[in-house]
Amino acid sequence: MQENWLEISAQFNTRERYVLAVIINTQGATYRKAGTLMLINERQQCTGLLSGGCLEADIALHAQAVFSEQNVKLLEYDLTADADLLWGLGLGCEGAIDILLLPLSPENNHLDFNVLLTTIEQRKQGRYWISLPEKGEELAFLAKAIFSGQHKVPKEANTSSGRWLSIPVTPAISVAILGAGPDAIPLANMAIQMGWQVTVHDHRENALAAIDFDLAVNKVKLRAENSQSGYFKQFNAAIVMTHNLSFDQQYLATLLTSEVSYIGLLGPKARRDKMLETVGSNYASHAERVFGPVGLNIGGRSPQAIALSILAEVQQQMSSLLSVSQLDMAYVQQ
Repeated sequence: MQENWLEISAQFNTRERYVLAVIINTQGATYRKAGTLMLINERQQCTGLLSGGCLEADIALHAQAVFSEQNVKLLEYDLTADADLLWGLGLGCEGAIDILLLPLSPENNHLDFNVLLTTIEQRKQGRYWISLPEKGEELAFLAKAIFSGQHKVPKEANTSSGRWLSIPVTPAISVAILGAGPDAIPLANMAIQMGWQVTVHDHRENALAAIDFDLAVNKVKLRAENSQSGYFKQFNAAIVMTHNLSFDQQYLATLLTSEVSYIGLLGPKARRDKMLETVGSNYASHAERVFGPVGLNIGGRSPQAIALSILAEVQQQMSSLLSVSQLDMAYVQQ
């Protein structure tokens, strides 16, 4: 699953040309799998990673030919052979990986990529379908890609005799942080670095105005007693951290009636159970989505380490929810 849609969207301009690098096949141990994307601009700047640093510079060099010729280009890297050292790349990676380079330009409507990004910004889902060339036919191959807001095969891909790679498009994880204390700052900023959407809530304007929050962090003035479950429909996870028992209980009561998949509570188990009892519930009834004490036990005590443990647990929970479906799987349609 692609995690950095928001970063890509921030770099994308419909007036400019790009090359889209797409992993279409892998064998053995590779950093990323089929369906992973990287955007390259005309200054050879890359947004995203396909190999963890092994191949990006070389891919960007190959992209210059795509900019010049506006043809697709297929790159094949076999990183299992000693001969790779002769390339001068000194990769030190393993596995084999095939990467397709696609020209995106105003002339070809950016192959629907701008439609994909708009869908992400609207927090909707879909699939991006890319027509795949056979080996050796790249020069005569017309780049084709379609974004479909439905999880069904689009007509062109279904009637075509060629192969199409279907890539899932799901919104970035969206996190509500309830409480803008000093410990919320590393949590919010680290989540932004993960490529997530982050909204910090507090009733205190001066707390929300803290200059240390990343500029990408959304800020909402909200009192716990005024929170409503429908508002939280936009979030996958909520971290309750006002450090005020009454406020935390009010937020918890609202969240338990919402669709939020992960509810994180600061403090020990006794505090968690007391809060649940106060709102007329118990831990056993909500164990699948109430996490308290919040975070994985990684042994750190600093605000940064606690933030890391919380985000790791959120990631673990979101990944487990996705793994039960096929929405995070890329596949080839014959």
